[in-house]
Amino acid sequence: MCSKIGYMRKFKCIICNGNLKFIISNHVRDSKNHKVIRCSKCKHVQLNPVPSMEEDKIFYDNNLQEKNIHYNGSIKENRKKGLSDLSRRVEFVSKITPKNGKILEIGSGYGFCLEQMIKKNYDIVGIEVSKERRVISKKVTKAKVLDVNIMSDEINLGKFHSIVLFHVLEHISNLEQFLQNMRQMLYQNGNVVIEVPNFDDYQIPINYEYKEWNLQRAHIHYFNPKTIKFILQKNGFKKINIFGVQRYGMGNMFNWKINQKPQLENPLFAFKEGYTEIEKNYKNFLEKNLISDTIIIVGK
Repeated sequence: MCSKIGYMRKFKCIICNGNLKFIISNHVRDSKNHKVIRCSKCKHVQLNPVPSMEEDKIFYDNNLQEKNIHYNGSIKENRKKGLSDLSRRVEFVSKITPKNGKILEIGSGYGFCLEQMIKKNYDIVGIEVSKERRVISKKVTKAKVLDVNIMSDEINLGKFHSIVLFHVLEHISNLEQFLQNMRQMLYQNGNVVIEVPNFDDYQIPINYEYKEWNLQRAHIHYFNPKTIKFILQKNGFKKINIFGVQRYGMGNMFNWKINQKPQLENPLFAFKEGYTEIEKNYKNFLEKNLISDTIIIVGK
């Protein structure tokens, strides 16, 4: 799948404890001290070495994921940049959550989703590990935003109809503890909604610069539909449905091919007027075949 593949022996897969043998990359975009490696058994792709909880706390408290790419947008700029994703997510969660139901958003960021779900009369609570983002979210929403470690053995937040994680699970080192604790917080027949980048993304094997950009210190896991389903089933989730979501349009694809770099100020750039049908067909094809840049997983 990737052009630069090596071989190594000594590390173990977080998901299945198999041998991590195949090197996808000897570095990530913001660290030369981390590799990305594929498991020989379950084919899961992960970061190595895996950061400790203490290292991650420093990393996220200082919002280094964004600072490492020299992006520090205002509340207004971040709201505008994420508007398309926000609208889609709010609509999706509203369809599967009972009216006025209880929702927990893990990784609530700047609080934009919390703000919108409150307007729809949902009882929603956020968890955000980044100190900087918690401070900013207080300016955005009146919802509670907690500093809670879901990997802790003692969590007492009550039960929820839906627990949602948008681009969060790929950051979690102790997946089994995290998922088992999260499952205990769901009502019977409650939903977990997980959105993650898709390592089966169509562009990754054909665009070297795009692949290099997607490999980063913050992402411990590089899921595809098969590996995300495996880890959820292993931890007791059932009725798992996976949907492709192509967040970025054709304009973004052409930008990567021509300019070989991201569009940080306008990442959802898409051709619209005069290109609507072509844009729709492009996204539908990738989503239907689960080779879109993003996947959404719903489990019971």
